[in-house]
Amino acid sequence: MPTMPASAGAAGLPDLLESTRRRTLELTGAVSDQELERQIDPIMSPLVWDMAHIAAYEDLWLVHRGGGKPLLRPELAALYDAFETPRAVRGEIEQLNANEAREYLAAVRARALELAAQQEVDAEIAEMVLRHELQHRETICQTLALAQLPGFDPDFRESPPPAPGGHSGLEFVEVDGGELAIGASGEQFAYDNELPRRAVRVERFEIARTPVTNASWLEFTSEGGYHERQWWSDEGWAWVTAEAITSPLYWELSDSERPLELTSCGPRALDPDRPVAHISFFEAEAFASARGARLPSEAEWEAAAQWQHGAPSDRSRANVGQISFDTAPVGAYPDGAADCGAHDLIGNLWEWTASEFDGYPGFSAHPYPEYSEVFFRKGYRVLRGGSWATDGRVASPSFRNWDLPQRRQIFSGVRLVRDVPQ
Repeated sequence: MPTMPASAGAAGLPDLLESTRRRTLELTGAVSDQELERQIDPIMSPLVWDMAHIAAYEDLWLVHRGGGKPLLRPELAALYDAFETPRAVRGEIEQLNANEAREYLAAVRARALELAAQQEVDAEIAEMVLRHELQHRETICQTLALAQLPGFDPDFRESPPPAPGGHSGLEFVEVDGGELAIGASGEQFAYDNELPRRAVRVERFEIARTPVTNASWLEFTSEGGYHERQWWSDEGWAWVTAEAITSPLYWELSDSERPLELTSCGPRALDPDRPVAHISFFEAEAFASARGARLPSEAEWEAAAQWQHGAPSDRSRANVGQISFDTAPVGAYPDGAADCGAHDLIGNLWEWTASEFDGYPGFSAHPYPEYSEVFFRKGYRVLRGGSWATDGRVASPSFRNWDLPQRRQIFSGVRLVRDVPQ
């Protein structure tokens, strides 16, 4: 596995650890201990479990395996192991309360900082631990969206840029075909499922300039798209009828004159210029079919996600890092547009692809099979690009997210592609 950039090496590690933890504590500190300790939804962990899991993971990898020190709380190892303690039971078992979890986080962090000061820390392990916490912050945001807590409004939240207008998610730009390399370059940190980098051939295609907007999706809903069998796959139709799905997860359409979208920070008017969010793979697939388009393959998505001067990784060029705590209007970050002219490929919302999650040819599990290999060929679909809740350190053109096709708690949207006659 490649190591992380030199700027994130041992000398800069304490600052990175502390800045990451500061935002984690700000985020969880905006929630009462009572809400931290209850299981808000059966498909999500109690937030206090996420907090203690972050500590246990850091102690295991950075301090114990990386630094050779004994575990601080060995009796907690199985309790806060994601596979030993599945989500289905995390709301029922005895575990640390909110204050104890904060103390555990602080005690492990003190050990990690002491280790970083005394010896060189393995760069790969340090980067993995940092990104693990960042990724769990996004999971916490998913839980908070499901919770709809009254008055939740973190102090660090900023308004997104205004809408540039003129986008629907149905305008297309062309991407040249040919052979290209996809996956991580091998020069910096990458997860095992991003490797090895490989050459693939992609035929010329068109990709939507932006993700599909709320306005375009509202048209689909109003014209009866959720009730038209012709647009849905067999599996998708079985799901949408069994669950009586009629709109995206957080839409409120009871008042047709004032449709609302529920957010973590309360309801707001359904903004026609923002991307449609919290849709399943099945919904994305059906919408694409209804508009004479399809979902991109992973290779096509990555072929479009090319930047001559580097992919956007901060909020000056992309809606990342939980700053706005909401989506931004599509196209609101023109400086982050890809070379092909597509906007918002990084940040705002994860984008469903047509690809099932699997290893690339030559895949080798590292540092443990449970990170990704156990999910291969199980029906999970790949999402690309990151969301507003994804840190820019994680959201890269080669990073692969995955979830089940019916899942809607994730910050997911859709971008269309169309074939071009060859």
